[in-house]
Amino acid sequence: MLLLAAQWEFDVLDAFIGIRNEVLTYISAFFTALGDEGKFWIGLSLILAVIPKTRKIGLYTGAALLVQLLLGEVMLKHIIMRERPFVQDPSIDTIIGSPFGKYSFPSGHSSASAAASVSIFLQNKKLGIPMLLIAILIMLSRLYFAVHFPTDVIAGAVLGTAVAIAVFFMLNYLTKRHLEKKKTE
Repeated sequence: MLLLAAQWEFDVLDAFIGIRNEVLTYISAFFTALGDEGKFWIGLSLILAVIPKTRKIGLYTGAALLVQLLLGEVMLKHIIMRERPFVQDPSIDTIIGSPFGKYSFPSGHSSASAAASVSIFLQNKKLGIPMLLIAILIMLSRLYFAVHFPTDVIAGAVLGTAVAIAVFFMLNYLTKRHLEKKKTE
């Protein structure tokens, strides 16, 4: 199934391209690199998992990252097979070169960022709010560089959010069941 972009998506990308300047390019490059291959989120989840006080947050975040990877990168991208904006319109200049991966839907940067930041937010609002802000900036950077269409980013954000919520409730349920079973033994 090949998904093509609507004209409004190219118009949004043109608006982002129209505001490019040295400062925004530097900031966007920082945030896009932060989201590369989920390294920041994976590293953060590992750090949180090692600290006893935040271990649960780290483990839940790691689980959410793994599930979104399987659903988004392994399954959906290869089912939907949407080509990136600069492939559909060769006149688009990403200014950062071609990203890893042929397909763009859903955005892996967006789904990983949403999965991790929402997972953290669900368990710790004080830590979660800045993580949500970082996630949003990573998502916007993908549009700034025109390596994703707006619906790629939106779909990634929705996927990551849904996964974080599902993992949160599933792991809470399993933990509660395990503790109840342990009490009866």
